[in-house]
Amino acid sequence: MLKLYGFAVSDYFNMVKHVLLEKGIEFEEVVIFPDQSAEYLAKSPMGKVPCIETEEGFLCETSAILEYLEAAYPEKPLLPKGRWAQAKTRELMKVSELYIELSARRLLPAMLAGAPVADDVKQEVRTVLEKGLRAVNALASFSPYALGEQQTLADIVLRYSLGVAKAAAGSVLHWDLLEGHSALKDWDERLAANPICQQLDADMQAQLDAFIKKVSGK
Repeated sequence: MLKLYGFAVSDYFNMVKHVLLEKGIEFEEVVIFPDQSAEYLAKSPMGKVPCIETEEGFLCETSAILEYLEAAYPEKPLLPKGRWAQAKTRELMKVSELYIELSARRLLPAMLAGAPVADDVKQEVRTVLEKGLRAVNALASFSPYALGEQQTLADIVLRYSLGVAKAAAGSVLHWDLLEGHSALKDWDERLAANPICQQLDADMQAQLDAFIKKVSGK
């Protein structure tokens, strides 16, 4: 049986777990935080989560895992048909990761552990997030899913990328990230009603206090 390594507060872990649940793939969940032990580095060479264990071996990096799952379990596809539509899906996934998730991640030490963050860093993060939101709105139709009538990997990656960004922007920048982005906000609320999203959100909240204590050293 496939094994998924990671923890419920990780948005990247939740992207993979959501896809596993959406596709109905049987898997075992192994709770682990980023780990530099020799044992875990043999599974995930950077010590990051998530990683998966398959009959063929271990695989890390979320984008690679998602591509593998799509190819290995095509019965419920999360990529549309056609090279162009697939490329546009990957385009939105990449924009979501680079300009929403990774930008907001710079604020996580402040949000989770109260670490100081310089004003110029705050402004830089906000500028990139604003550009990222403009790009998402330009690429997505939200009718009703991000790229049309079919739910795709882009919905899943954007949803959990946006979750991190909303939390960080609200906590550190005191900024409602979705203000003025009505179509994106409506889409976000629709996805929040998805039973899988609700399950993963509940799992995250249940583990959040323990994770904050871990990263803050308390």
